Amino acid sequence: MRALAALALAALPGAAWAQRPTVSPSLERLIRQDTMVAVWFFGRQTVSLQQVEAAVLDLGATVRRRSEWLHAVSANTSADAINQATQRSEFRHLQPVARFRGRTEPEPEPALPALRAPRPALFQAEEEFGASAMPPRRLNLFPLVNRGLRGAGVTIAVLDTGFETEHAAFVGTDIADQFDFVFNDSIVRNEQADNATASQHGTEVWSLLAANLPGEMLGLAPDASYLLAKTEDVRSETRVEEDNFVAALEWAADRGAHIVTSSLTYLAFDGGFSYAPDDLNGDVAVTTVAADEAAARGITVVTAAGNAGAGGFRTIGTPADGDSVIAVGAEDSLGVLQPFSSRGPTADGRLKPDLVAPGAAVFVVDPFSGTGFARVAGTSFSTPLIAGTAALMRETLPILTPTEILEALRRTGTMRVRPDSNVGWGRPDGAAAATFPRGIVMGEPSETDTVLGSVTPMFSWTVPDVPAVAFPLEFRLRVARSAGFQQILLDTVVSGTSVTFLEPQMPGQRLAFTVGVTSADTVSFTTQVSREFTAPLWADLITFDDPNGTTVRDLRPEFRWTSPPVAPEAGPFSYSLEVFRTDLGTVLLRQDSLEETTFTPPFDLDRNTPFRWRVIARLGEDSAVTESQGTFLLIDDSAPSTTLLFQNFPNPFPNGATGGLTTCIWFDLRVPGRVRLDVLDVRGHIVRNLVPGAEFSGTLPAGRYGRPAVGAFGQCDPRFAWDGRADDGGVVPQGIYLIRFVSPEGTFFKRAVFMGR
Repeated sequence: MRALAALALAALPGAAWAQRPTVSPSLERLIRQDTMVAVWFFGRQTVSLQQVEAAVLDLGATVRRRSEWLHAVSANTSADAINQATQRSEFRHLQPVARFRGRTEPEPEPALPALRAPRPALFQAEEEFGASAMPPRRLNLFPLVNRGLRGAGVTIAVLDTGFETEHAAFVGTDIADQFDFVFNDSIVRNEQADNATASQHGTEVWSLLAANLPGEMLGLAPDASYLLAKTEDVRSETRVEEDNFVAALEWAADRGAHIVTSSLTYLAFDGGFSYAPDDLNGDVAVTTVAADEAAARGITVVTAAGNAGAGGFRTIGTPADGDSVIAVGAEDSLGVLQPFSSRGPTADGRLKPDLVAPGAAVFVVDPFSGTGFARVAGTSFSTPLIAGTAALMRETLPILTPTEILEALRRTGTMRVRPDSNVGWGRPDGAAAATFPRGIVMGEPSETDTVLGSVTPMFSWTVPDVPAVAFPLEFRLRVARSAGFQQILLDTVVSGTSVTFLEPQMPGQRLAFTVGVTSADTVSFTTQVSREFTAPLWADLITFDDPNGTTVRDLRPEFRWTSPPVAPEAGPFSYSLEVFRTDLGTVLLRQDSLEETTFTPPFDLDRNTPFRWRVIARLGEDSAVTESQGTFLLIDDSAPSTTLLFQNFPNPFPNGATGGLTTCIWFDLRVPGRVRLDVLDVRGHIVRNLVPGAEFSGTLPAGRYGRPAVGAFGQCDPRFAWDGRADDGGVVPQGIYLIRFVSPEGTFFKRAVFMGR
């Protein structure tokens, strides 16, 4: 019958095929092994969830879970029913319900609380953590603990194997609700039908958040409210269906969860089924899709990266591949990544995990240990530590969104400058993330700037949403010549949020900077050096600066430029202006001691002559020159008094400075008559004829030729320009050529040097 299912699908016509559900390859493999399987039936959006469920029941299947978020129903069903389902138009897609297999963390080691001698009052809060102090110390959470933050006002949902809610460590803990998705009752501690240690893992995880045994062990958020969801069935082959996870997420969302923490990962399952690496793109696994949906609904979802790191890269489990979840890897107390910690990236190339936290020799409550405590390892235990950090952040600033919490944690990570697929953004600084949740926002220069706005640059910033307890703030600005910070130009500590660097920066000089902030209780954060900024031109030419050149009729044209701001202590600018001939390089006009940024020559400039101009800007003893990129020409429309062939320009050509590929040819014709304009090689052979041509007869009226029209860009009329090509379109060899102009008043030659292409 299973073989018939494939044949039935293949026989469908095109229109009918489009109305049938797709079937995942993993389901096709699974039904070859088992006669009864658990399957997700995804409904079409045009079909209500009630209709989807009715269709599932009509197949004779037993419904397990309904998911509003996924618009899907999970059910136990037969291979024959799956064959029938492939003919139903109510379904969009069919795939297995994945079943997790086995505990992947090392077994816990019994441990006793460490006994410590009394310490000064400053460390009293840390002392209350006893042997559990290492993780909050590594995450720099004690400044927040010293402020009295304990997770109050935050609702945290924990999804795991079960929880010993009557353990002494949780006396007084606010359990807002609890539900057992394995036995479908409201008891999440061990029951008679459970495996003897079913609740061990969940209790260990929960203790890192909620334990309240001062002097022995404290969780990070003992004053939070908790939603406890028992989702993992550890009986027989120690398996858990992922539909329990999805149902628990929706249950937690309905009860107002702010944070969900799950130390369950789903990758390899019993029955031989597993998600392939290519499936970990955030869109295939239902746990991932549901986790991202929870994040979209405003819930911070924290999940374990997994403990398959021995397999190398691309070993993360689901739902750690979600783009909106916080996936957590594990390091030890010295910051060394643990070999078991799963690595990314995701199938679509995103970096995972997002963060790491202590996940080796972590001290937890163990209800089945003779000592009552244990040392454990695994990403299962680094995960609630990040969830607890997020809870303290949300207690500090309740309006933080899941994305903002993740960004703040990443921003303070030990690898924030160079995140990778081993540790993501590294271990976060929890105190910095909670104190400066939006970081330092630069005003000037802005994050999009590449050029400084002033010769004496101002650095200004804001630090939004800092809690009142952190004030007063102290800032440190460091400015260096490059991002390497070998040459420090300025290192100053201020109480305000702006500093002006009074040393004038020459055009093109590069600067890099960092801004650091320290709170009243010594929590600090420093911006990373992301790039270098360039100092601006001291004079930016506005007129006659087109690289292609321009033309003008006015014999006394107005020259205009601008300069960037300069601090009064260093300014103002003074200027000199020069106008020089492009062909000869001789300065025709110079004016010194200018204070304004406009200038009009006191006499007429020569017509039909290519000019360029420059401004020398001065601050004290320093000066910087800005020269026009192209030429400008004063066009004369009057009849010429002489027939003349001008020297072509640029020459040699092409001109690498301007990028021009052609050379301009000008000539004046005093009397009308027949003319000819050719380019010859040194042996006198014609390689290019310009006049007469397609646009010109052999007879031209008197006039000036080769100049562009008034107001046009460029230096010449393109009809009288030579681009180094012969009449047949081929490029001529590099070398010397002759421009020959034949007129009624004589024949003229100029030498042109072609540099080749």
